[in-house]
Amino acid sequence: MVNGMSGGEKQHSVTFKVKGYGKTNVGIRRRSNQDSILVDQDKSFFILADGMGGHLGGEEASRIATSVISSVFLDSDPMSRVNAEDVKFIEGLSNEMAKVTKVAIFLADREIVQESNNRADLRGMGSTIETLYIHDNMAIIGHVGDSRVYMMRDGKLELVTEDHSILNEELKKRDMSPEEIANFPFKNRITRALGHLSDRHVDILQKELKPGDTFLLCSDGLTDVTDDWEIEEALLEADGDLEKAADNLVDMALDSGGPDNVSVILVMVE
Repeated sequence: MVNGMSGGEKQHSVTFKVKGYGKTNVGIRRRSNQDSILVDQDKSFFILADGMGGHLGGEEASRIATSVISSVFLDSDPMSRVNAEDVKFIEGLSNEMAKVTKVAIFLADREIVQESNNRADLRGMGSTIETLYIHDNMAIIGHVGDSRVYMMRDGKLELVTEDHSILNEELKKRDMSPEEIANFPFKNRITRALGHLSDRHVDILQKELKPGDTFLLCSDGLTDVTDDWEIEEALLEADGDLEKAADNLVDMALDSGGPDNVSVILVMVE
């Protein structure tokens, strides 16, 4: 778990420089932080995980997720780690880093399952996962759960990922008022998580980049207590200062009661 990470700028290609900053906070009502973040500007990848399964299980699941996935991204031959049963799930992806992202998430899922099976105190643990890898002129995103990835382009915020949650499935079926959403009995129940990926469903998203694009990876400790327009305003107010933007977003969650751990990673390409 990392409480704040930052670094300099790195010339990633002839087109873009990449800047990143991350911050995580335990919140006001929680005693432990089950979120885990990792910022690697040198290799231009970023990881955010929100663990579940009690105090110990949640922390361990998110730690395993960030550790395993980063090890795959840093591997000089990551495709050598492909499990035979996973081949059919990656062969439809044309981008090599999209394949690597999916392989990394599968491996993290298996490691969480193995640890869960080996230790009774970790039984049933799981984690959401958001990964962002900047490669040449593309952003490759891996997504499982209800943590989110947003993209800010030309002053407009776009939600890139789709929540894997019971609430989101209900919203697809019918319109719900803000009050209904707030009081929905299964609001925080997710439908996919690392440690429970028997169906191998992982969202891999690809975005062609433009200079000035800014990505936000965040846990639901932020989005459960803020609206998208508030997030957009906080990013605009920071005017490209990623540390200020991260501080603004975390402070917003805390000012709204801080009921959960809150984590954010900001990434800008120039």
